[in-house]
This record gives sequence, C-alpha cells and structure tokens, in this order.
Amino acid sequence: MTAREDIVLGVYLRGTIGDRMGIIAVVHRVGISLSGEWFFQLRYLGRPAGLRGRAVSEWSLNLREKDLAHFDLIGTWLSAQALLAAGPSVRKPRKAPRGQAWMRAIEQPKQLRLFEDCAELLPPKRK
Repeated sequence: MTAREDIVLGVYLRGTIGDRMGIIAVVHRVGISLSGEWFFQLRYLGRPAGLRGRAVSEWSLNLREKDLAHFDLIGTWLSAQALLAAGPSVRKPRKAPRGQAWMRAIEQPKQLRLFEDCAELLPPKRK
C-alpha cells in the first residue's frame, strides 16, 4: 500500500481499482484543503485500451488519503516509461457485433421462425 509520505510532486502511480485500472498517472499537486484535509491531484498519462469512447479528463479530482489504497507506487519516469511502452493491460476483447436476431440463421433446427411461411400471402412485387 502506498503511504502518504511517498506522495510528492512528480512521483508516478498506477491505478489498481475502478475505471482507470492500469492507467499511469503523475502526482501534479499535493496540499491541504480549506477544511484541513490532506489531498493530492493526479495527471493521467494514457488511457488503457477498451474504455468507452467518450472523452475523459486527464486530471483527477482532489484525492484523499483513503484513496491511496487504489494506487501502486511506480517511482521514477524511467519505470513509468517502460510500463507505457509495454502496452495496455490485458483486457477481455470485445465481441464482434451480431446482426439482428431475425436476420441471423437458425441456430437450432427445431426453433420456431415467425413469418417464415407468410411470403406467399404478400402481394406480388411490382417490376
């Protein structure tokens, strides 16, 4: 677990839980809020593959001491650079989109197909 004393400006962290799991961030700001609580802010360096396409901020909110449990200490820029070059974390690949159910072939031969025999009831097509 990362300790409060380890968090100084320029230290690199990796997220271990949540939406930003596996992402690398650098400590951008450390301070004490108006309420007297210690906090730190991060700047995220890269987005892991497989996340939603919606724009996500590269800055964190004010994170507190309890949030340190969600991060691993990486250390220097060289360590972080090696992790960034290694590529994104292994994630489950997305499935290929399937066509609509009524357009797919019958997967089970005894499955009931609605409107399959109604073609002869329709009026003839105009040419």
